[in-house]
Amino acid sequence: MTLQDRNTIKDNSTTIASWALAICRTIDAAGIDSNKILDEIGINRACLVDPNARLPIQQMTQLWRHAVTYTGDESIGLKVANFVQPTSFNALSFSLLVSDSLEDAWNRVKRYYTIISNVLEVDIEVAEQYSALCFNKIPNKHYADEAIDAFMATSYLMAFQVSHGKVKPIRLQLSRRQPFDSRAFEQLFNCPIQYTAASNKIFYDNTDLKRPFPSANRQLALSNDEAIQAYFDAIEQHSFSKKVTEEITVAMTLGNPDRDKIAKVFHMSSRNLQRKLKQEGTSFSAQVELVRKELAMKYIRNQQITIIEISFRLGFKDPSNFTRAFKRWYGLSPMQYRQRQRTQ
Repeated sequence: MTLQDRNTIKDNSTTIASWALAICRTIDAAGIDSNKILDEIGINRACLVDPNARLPIQQMTQLWRHAVTYTGDESIGLKVANFVQPTSFNALSFSLLVSDSLEDAWNRVKRYYTIISNVLEVDIEVAEQYSALCFNKIPNKHYADEAIDAFMATSYLMAFQVSHGKVKPIRLQLSRRQPFDSRAFEQLFNCPIQYTAASNKIFYDNTDLKRPFPSANRQLALSNDEAIQAYFDAIEQHSFSKKVTEEITVAMTLGNPDRDKIAKVFHMSSRNLQRKLKQEGTSFSAQVELVRKELAMKYIRNQQITIIEISFRLGFKDPSNFTRAFKRWYGLSPMQYRQRQRTQ
């Protein structure tokens, strides 16, 4: 396993799985079978309808790349906003819709954005006449440009629709390069757009920011906030299993990961390690299989690595055991998967 492989797995950035469902619906609307793309990436479609499921940011980035490649549409992120449902961001969507104003909604986005994804930091920049919702990049975190396009479009449409067309942005800054055809951006936002900016920001006049939303319902918003906080807390509690996954990934470079040795890294017994993982709804063997599954798909797409070498890299002493595991994960043997790749 290379250092790059380790860093890939060590990046614990995730995004809410229902966000991927909106992307798939957009792909399907373009006449492309999103199931085929999900199979290539190794995403189980069933998890997309689970309100509590999350996906590694690497898989989401792959999904965005495939969406652009298969549809040939650089502005596909804007179209995803049309397929966002009230359930797309867990209870956060409902709270935003019944917020007192756009300012109130922004404060919720800032407080709970990690529910959607943890690759960016959200901030609110306030000036005398205008304010901006800012999406700042976190060092060593990566995201697809289309993801920002989609969230900017979703933010704009939510405010525009809830205010009955009265709340509109005054300008937009995007860190992405300007698309070859930027007309979709100009037509949607209908305001000056700066590309290759230092950060991603959408600006509104302060008068519009404080304009009361007709759909405001403070009691309902606060009730939804409680559900958001419960989900938020659940995400934070999974940090230990993520750390164990990191150590498993490193240990796999030396062969089959040993539970006792990894337990010592955390200064605890093997039994206590297993107990803590059980509290998070997982186990040591499940985490080992998760790492193997993710790396297996990464390696199998590289035609330069033999199947036998992949099996040894993943700690399988017998290649036939790897073949059976791969077929259980992805429904095809490693050889069948590669043959299908060659014919596509």
